[in-house]
Amino acid sequence: MAPPRGAGERRARLVGGFLLLAALAPRLLPAQEPISALPAPMTRSLYRAHWFEFLNAHLEDDARGAAAALAAMRKSARAVGVRRLSDFSRTAVHEGRKAEALGKPERAARAYDAAVLLDDTNYDAILSRIGFLTRRGAYSQASRMIPDAAGALVATRESRLTLGSSAAVWFSFAVAASLLGLILILLLKHSSRISHDLGEMSRRLGGGAAAPLALVIGLLPLAFGLGPGWVLLYWGALIFTYTVGSERAMLAAALIGLGLLVPALSAVFRENVVERSPLWVAAVDLEERREDASAEDGLRQASGVFAEDPDVWFLLGMYADRSGDSERAISAYDRAVQADPRDYRPLLNRGNVHFQDGDYLQAIRDYDAAAERAPKAAEIPYNLALARGEAYDFEGQSTAMTRARALSAASVISWTERPTVARVVSVGYPLSRARQRIEQWNRQPKSRRLPGHAPPLRAAALILTPFALGPWLALLLGVAVASWRSKRSVAIECARCGTAVCDSCRRYGDHPLYCSECVRFHVRKENVGIAAHVAQAGEIRARVRSRDRLCRLLSVLLPGTHQVFSDRAFAGFLTLAVFFFCVGVALIGGRYFDPRQLPSSAGGGPALIVPLAVAVLVWAVSLSSAWRHSHGS
Repeated sequence: MAPPRGAGERRARLVGGFLLLAALAPRLLPAQEPISALPAPMTRSLYRAHWFEFLNAHLEDDARGAAAALAAMRKSARAVGVRRLSDFSRTAVHEGRKAEALGKPERAARAYDAAVLLDDTNYDAILSRIGFLTRRGAYSQASRMIPDAAGALVATRESRLTLGSSAAVWFSFAVAASLLGLILILLLKHSSRISHDLGEMSRRLGGGAAAPLALVIGLLPLAFGLGPGWVLLYWGALIFTYTVGSERAMLAAALIGLGLLVPALSAVFRENVVERSPLWVAAVDLEERREDASAEDGLRQASGVFAEDPDVWFLLGMYADRSGDSERAISAYDRAVQADPRDYRPLLNRGNVHFQDGDYLQAIRDYDAAAERAPKAAEIPYNLALARGEAYDFEGQSTAMTRARALSAASVISWTERPTVARVVSVGYPLSRARQRIEQWNRQPKSRRLPGHAPPLRAAALILTPFALGPWLALLLGVAVASWRSKRSVAIECARCGTAVCDSCRRYGDHPLYCSECVRFHVRKENVGIAAHVAQAGEIRARVRSRDRLCRLLSVLLPGTHQVFSDRAFAGFLTLAVFFFCVGVALIGGRYFDPRQLPSSAGGGPALIVPLAVAVLVWAVSLSSAWRHSHGS
């Protein structure tokens, strides 16, 4: 039986009324009251509390309680997006060293394990743990951690900068020491030729002046107040005349390279200064999601010097937001907006804070204000769509999402498929922005009150320094002296017997590569008797023994001497460079570029032993070669 016609019409009108009411609801409802806030994220104070729980259990040797506190601490850190608790890791390393000093190996092991667990990129923590295991005889466990230590060397920007800067210093030390060593080797290798020329000059001056003349010529830089290093460079210029082939090419290349190292090292040192700026440290820590109290402390210090800079307040707002302190984050973002009303970033992030607190209407107002300043930023309409959806403005949500997809469909897909904990997208602080702002700060005198102040590099000023010009001037002097001496007689070694000989020692028409005796004995075939041949052979053997003895003694101090004496200057310089590089690694280390690490109490460990072992190996192989081979004519 069909229902009465009037009843069907009433039901149709009722359904239509409900649909109309649903469509008009957003416009008819009164202003939305703030909805209850989302659960607040874990704050830094919480995992700091867990850290003190860990310390209490650790000092009471409660291994289970310490492990539980440590697990809770890491969980709290992950809740706010922190991956590495760097400052706590350094403190754990300190606790481990104290426990070792007190003779508490179990406590030390627990502290070192905690240090690595809190920050697996802390090279100091990993190396301290390897050293501890080695001292306890657990060699297999220590060896398994060596790949972790190698990975930690390049895991963070700070460690990569430290490694690269230290390598630049080691390389510079190796080049400088190898150059000076090469000059000494060449000086002694060609000493007979130099003595011969000095003797010829002394003879022309009247005799007996060879030694005084050598002192005057060799120590001339001391008269101008120059030190031993400059004297050695001066000797390099003088010895340039006697070098040939690979010796001359290697000496010239090393002098040019030494001069180029000065501006390169200046750039390295400046980069280390700049990257200690509070802006850079904070930007890197946020990018790598590290928890380091020194970063935020540096920003607070910067806010007292550059109170008008919006970036300082923007970063302070990001730190406060990450720690869950909404009131402090909003206050910092407010200061950033006041400092630069045209910047949309603090408005967007302030809107995100309101969104997480449940104040969706205030979040929408911030997003709208941000959209006026940056209409092409896709994250603004995306966040606006989320806020309007929470405020039941579904039409506005659809419009905002359509706008976000039009600006960057790929970004919207990425944000949707991999949402953050807060769902809304924040604006980060790129390192390029930090670099630009630091350079602006460095142009102001008041930046001297903060870390990171470094004057701009001027290539002309760096090249015109004595340390850069010195090697190049030595090379120019060497070329000039060699050109001048080429027009006169320069002693050579006889190709047959090895004795030093010059044009003054030979008669006209003699062979240019032989001394007078070898010309008589082997070219003219004069009948000089067996005694003369025996005497010459004895002189050759004595000269060879003297040369071998000189090479072997010099190899004790300068590995690579054997190759240079064997006319392989490139191989000799490379051996010197490898040896001095390893010595530089062991002696210099990275002490100049890692101020945020605790000083090692072990005094070296594997970081000292490995390069020293390589240096000893290079030294032993070179010395063995010098003793196995002869260097005579």
